[in-house]
Amino acid sequence: MKRLIGVFDDDGKLLQAIDKVQQANVKISDVITPFAVEEVLEKLKIKTNLKTAAFFYALFGGVIGIFLGLYYTFVIDYPLNIGGKPNLSLTFVVLLFVGTILVTVLSSVVTFFVIEKKGPGAKPHFEYPGITDDRFLLLIDQNGMSEEQIQQVSQMMTESGAIKIDEK
Repeated sequence: MKRLIGVFDDDGKLLQAIDKVQQANVKISDVITPFAVEEVLEKLKIKTNLKTAAFFYALFGGVIGIFLGLYYTFVIDYPLNIGGKPNLSLTFVVLLFVGTILVTVLSSVVTFFVIEKKGPGAKPHFEYPGITDDRFLLLIDQNGMSEEQIQQVSQMMTESGAIKIDEK
């Protein structure tokens, strides 16, 4: 599969190029950014359920799991009388909060890696020099496009501020 690759050094220029390319009814194959750009998801109309999954990880795994673990530790297994305070007091709210965040983040990362088929030994589906540095890539599939359309899309990306147009 041949791809037209627009390389940008600013996310604003990338978003401008996405708008121009979509107005020309050209299908965008992929967008690769060094950090999360929420506007890209909105412009490409990509839905993700990771936020919902993280909420349920926090609700069930964190609050229930961590709370039950702390309750078991503080009240049943190893109760300590500290200054006459009850065993189940608000002293472990901070531990509950931090534990919930820990469970949520770790579960979300594992979910992301499983969905994206990432992890140790996974082969990248696309390689380009400087992809993990500070560059933004706009990938357009050239299959079914005429030379005139390819030139038109290249011109649109250049006008939007692409520092390099490449074919791979």
